[in-house]
Parts: sequence; structure tokens; C-alpha cells
Amino acid sequence: MSDFENRINELYNRSVNRGIYTFTDFLSPTKAEEAERIAGKGNLTLFGGCDYAERVMARFGNADELGYEEEFPIKLLKITVSSGKFASPITHRDVLGATLNLGIERGKSGDIFVKGNEAYIFVAESVADFIAGELKTVSRNPVAVSFAESLPADFRPVTEEREISVASNRADAVVSRLYNLSRDESSTLFKSGTVAVNGKVTEKGEKALKEGDTVTARGYGKFTFAGEGGTSKKGKLYVKLIVYR
Repeated sequence: MSDFENRINELYNRSVNRGIYTFTDFLSPTKAEEAERIAGKGNLTLFGGCDYAERVMARFGNADELGYEEEFPIKLLKITVSSGKFASPITHRDVLGATLNLGIERGKSGDIFVKGNEAYIFVAESVADFIAGELKTVSRNPVAVSFAESLPADFRPVTEEREISVASNRADAVVSRLYNLSRDESSTLFKSGTVAVNGKVTEKGEKALKEGDTVTARGYGKFTFAGEGGTSKKGKLYVKLIVYR
């Protein structure tokens, strides 16, 4: 049994035996899926600070059984570059690197949203005050950090629904059709380790996608497989995608 499996079982059993809510750190999509498999989907709730978060905490316990509700221990921080016209744009990697350089473990931070010289990051409540007080620079830019109630609308991911026809629901077939690549080009993307499904790099382009799978192709974009929608007269499969722009 892995350390992760032991931890999930420990948190679940503590919640049941003591009648309290217990929480994991932020989990990647792959780890969140594994937690659901270990504990059972009905035994935990996943949330990352907003409905579209990729990195989420798992909470064990529910109000029906415990008789009360407890919010996830998540805070939202706003990071603003304060060097005016001399500022350089910051990136997701810059913000993540700056928090890690404070000695913060990756599991204590969730999704990061960046636009120009501002960023928002979901963090564990236990480290929120420390980050707010100690984070002074991001990519050599001086920054100001404050608490925020919610993520502004213009920082939220923009998506569009698409329906395309493919030979099959293989990941390489969908990537090829969506991004107008040849099958060889799509295959090369997978073999080079630049495609991830649910946050986990996969070199297997033949992997069949299922509803809810999120695919990221580095340099091309990201989409969520929203299901199949029948076949064409020529036998092509229609699939529905939610494409991030």
C-alpha cells in the first residue's frame, strides 16, 4: 500500500471515527481521481476554491452525517506587481516559483491565475498569512499581496463548446483533429511527453478518452472531453469538447 493510499485511508477513518471533517492538501487531477478510487466517490468532496479549479482538496465527512457544515480551509490571495512602467509581465511559473522559494510545499497551493501584472492564487489557510506577509518579489518584480473574496470574472478561463468528427475517441485522434495536425504530428506530440491527460503526462496516444478527461497539449492548448454524440453517415464519431481559449 502506497503512502498516499495510507494517508487517504487515515483521513477517511479519522473523519468517521471522530465525527469530524478532515482535509487533504491540494491534489493534482490524477491524485484527486486516485483519492476517489481509494475512499469511494460518495465518501469525499473535492473543491479547489472555485468550480473550475484543477488542483483540489479532498474533504471527508458531510453535513448529513456530522450535523454541521465546515468550509474548505482555502484562501485566495491577490498578487499585484508594484513597479509601475518598469514591471515585466509575470507568468504562472513565476508565481509558483516565488511561493516555493518561501519554503511552501506544492501541496499547500492550488490553481494560479495570471493576467498581465496581476495574479491570483488559491492557498491552504494554514500558510495564507505567511505568504501574504513574506512574498515580496515575483520574477524580480516587487509585489503587494492581499486577500481577495473571489476571482474576478476576467481571470476566469474562457471556454467554448465544440463538436468534431473523429475516427475514434483515441486521444491522438482527437488532438489531431482539434488542432489540425497529421496523425504523425499528433503521435510525435505524445511520444515527446508534451501531452497530459488529467494532469498526468502520457505517451500513449491510443488511450481512449472518457467524459470528464482534461487534455493539455503543450504549445497547442487544453480541452475537456465532454462525451460522444453519435456517428455520421460515413461512420465517423462525433465527440463534444470544451475547449479552453
